[in-house]
Amino acid sequence: MQYTLTISQTKALEWGLNAQQALLFSFVYECPSWANPITTDNGVFYALSKAKIVEELPLLTDKPDTAYRLLKQLEAAGTIELSHTAGITLVRLTEKGKEWNKALDGSEKYPSKKAAQGRKNIRGTSEKSPSKVGKKSEVGSEKSPTNQDTSNQGTNQDTSHSLPVAADAARGEAQLSAAPRVEIPSDMPGPKDPSCKTYKAWANYAFAYRRRYSAWPVWNAKAGGQLGQLIDRLGAEAAPQVAAFYVGVNDARLISDCHSLNGLLARAESLHTQWLTGRQMNGRTARQLEDTQANINAAQDAASRIQGGAIDANPFL
Repeated sequence: MQYTLTISQTKALEWGLNAQQALLFSFVYECPSWANPITTDNGVFYALSKAKIVEELPLLTDKPDTAYRLLKQLEAAGTIELSHTAGITLVRLTEKGKEWNKALDGSEKYPSKKAAQGRKNIRGTSEKSPSKVGKKSEVGSEKSPTNQDTSNQGTNQDTSHSLPVAADAARGEAQLSAAPRVEIPSDMPGPKDPSCKTYKAWANYAFAYRRRYSAWPVWNAKAGGQLGQLIDRLGAEAAPQVAAFYVGVNDARLISDCHSLNGLLARAESLHTQWLTGRQMNGRTARQLEDTQANINAAQDAASRIQGGAIDANPFL
């Protein structure tokens, strides 16, 4: 668990971040000092899984899905960039995000751990009080742990999630996939190999489908192709979550079609937004919003007529 976090209230207010978002960003801001760097086609990112966020920030959330949702919100705010490998989220700061800990003169308000450690070493060799400075905390001491920022007293690299590099990446993909939370029944149709591209998305969709309709959905080549397209459009992390969310959407058109994969693929981006915000949008909700807007338009029109009605009013009334 992360012991302490430094939140810049000035930047949080300036960027419009709420308390949860600011708490998470203050943790992400430190990632380059301990997380494994991963080189991608788009440059260097840092490995940061949802499970790691839950482990280090129990005050923030105990749900990996919520952690990922908050990461997406930080990305939308322009403070971080996200990417993915098989099973692990990658993150890096934007130029805007790097301003989190900067004073007006461009210096760091709160120096990074490496800089702070450097000054500790200087003080440790100081001749001003050579007998009182530079001493290490006792091993196992919880009162003043050596690494006061986290309850994990191993090295920083030990707390990150190891990833295979370069030539070992292909062989390590299966290991990167998190194990399912529940046992996969042998009678579930579709892919059973965790390294399969559509494995997670199909399993989430199939489980949600059986829970709702008491039957497994049909698996065939078309279904595999549709899920592959869904992953290409939404990403490997979001696609399984959106697939499960989709089956729970109560829309007459989707229910009459038994939440087929056709509807999931046709509404992929819309469903992603609904999942991310936690707000379902069905035909009735859309009509209610449409009616509300019509009432607003009518009221504005009436107000405009009243304001301009003096021209046609009786002159003596």
